[in-house]
Amino acid sequence: MYRKHSSRRSRCGFTLVELLVVIAIIGILIGLLLPAVQAAREAARRMKCASNLKQIGIAMHAYHSALETFPPGKLGTVRSGKYTGEGNLFGWGALILPFCEALQAQDLCVFKIKVYEEENIKAGQTILPFYICPSDSNREVREILYPNPDRGWALETLKLAPSHYAGVSSETISEKGEKNDELGVLLQWRSVSASDIRDGLSNTLLLAEASSYETVTPATYDNGSWLIGTNIFRKNDREINFRPTCECFQKGTWWWNPDGSGSASCDCSHYQYDFRSQHPGGAHALMCDGSVRYLSAQMNLNELAALITRAAGD
Repeated sequence: MYRKHSSRRSRCGFTLVELLVVIAIIGILIGLLLPAVQAAREAARRMKCASNLKQIGIAMHAYHSALETFPPGKLGTVRSGKYTGEGNLFGWGALILPFCEALQAQDLCVFKIKVYEEENIKAGQTILPFYICPSDSNREVREILYPNPDRGWALETLKLAPSHYAGVSSETISEKGEKNDELGVLLQWRSVSASDIRDGLSNTLLLAEASSYETVTPATYDNGSWLIGTNIFRKNDREINFRPTCECFQKGTWWWNPDGSGSASCDCSHYQYDFRSQHPGGAHALMCDGSVRYLSAQMNLNELAALITRAAGD
């Protein structure tokens, strides 16, 4: 008796062609999904960044309720337009700590001495999450070059925790700005109250993103610490998030050149203290009424100038 064999053999797996087709399909699906995943992550980071500014805004208004004024950009004394060397030079980021539920950092600050003294360095190296934009990769303690007024404004290196948010102090976009460098709210040496903001709290900027810009490691940045205060002084005609290619800017080295002289390749003074974020297409800003807006990189510069000034009637 003979056993009858089937002429067809059972198939026990994929052919090479089928396997390659499956791999190709998976690759295409990953390629299609990856941008969506990245966009979703960035949207979540933007929401967290906006939440940080709202938290800071609540602290700013609590400060105003207690002292009837917003904090100065920096604590110091000016006479005849010049800083006298008096004052401890703590920035607005340190002054609102009692209203930010950051008592540990507040207790480390010794306000009776200068901000750059050794006793204040431990406080300054404390990372405070509400001053950190989640889209900015430079979040660690970094070197900051700081001019010491007690030593002829000689540059000194401090290692401090960063802040990615800056007080808006003034602009030179408009003709009014060219004649007055104290048009904003968080001024370097003096306080401004809500009654001084005659353009309206909802029409005037208080803070905005000023992210790190250096591309070198370790990062060095002169305008990025909550302890000494960070400020925005808008004085160029380029869009928000603009990044020049000059060497000093890319390295994050300190370069302030008020008269425009010096090496053209390193004159970053017009871009150093500016609106800048790691988000695509714009940057977050905190208004004086506590609301948060997303300023488009394509916004009209005259409109930006109007938002910076507190009492220009614009």
